[in-house]
Amino acid sequence: MWTKILAYAVLPLVATLAVSCNDSGNTTIINQGLDCGLIREDLIGTWTVSLGTATPSLQNCTGLDPGLNGTGVAADDFPATYSPMDVFGSDGSSSFKLQADRTDAKNDTANPELTGTVQADSCLAMVRVWDRTDVLFFQCIGSFTISNGTLSGACDSAEIDSDANGQLDTSCSLSANVSLNASIN
Repeated sequence: MWTKILAYAVLPLVATLAVSCNDSGNTTIINQGLDCGLIREDLIGTWTVSLGTATPSLQNCTGLDPGLNGTGVAADDFPATYSPMDVFGSDGSSSFKLQADRTDAKNDTANPELTGTVQADSCLAMVRVWDRTDVLFFQCIGSFTISNGTLSGACDSAEIDSDANGQLDTSCSLSANVSLNASIN
């Protein structure tokens, strides 16, 4: 009797799981409304990144140089063009990693000048872009729209190599968000 009741209880769960996934070659596709449909090909191309004209100050700095609090920054190095964009799978999450250098006149020694990830299940993105003038990375979060190849969001913090040894060692919040807009061609 209990076996029959247990079978009736488990059967709907197994049926739900069976239809929520399918096999497409060597890729498992989850059909539970959680997947935004992102594939690697959606992220490949020439990226143009624009940051808003806000001029925030660094605040709540932690790390090697908390004395950077109050320092003004601006996004004067943008818009910027990045190509080719290296796109590869993450070892630790369901995301694609991004990495590229600028291809315009403001390319410099920071390598790479754009890094980030885009979550394959939600299209949520974290992107870090180099600002040569202020010698820092703007840290941004946003959402990638597959249909038109755009990323929109805001930068709320900055990362800095305050002792110029090639390693980021100070993180600061921004006193105001800086808008982020990127497009892929």
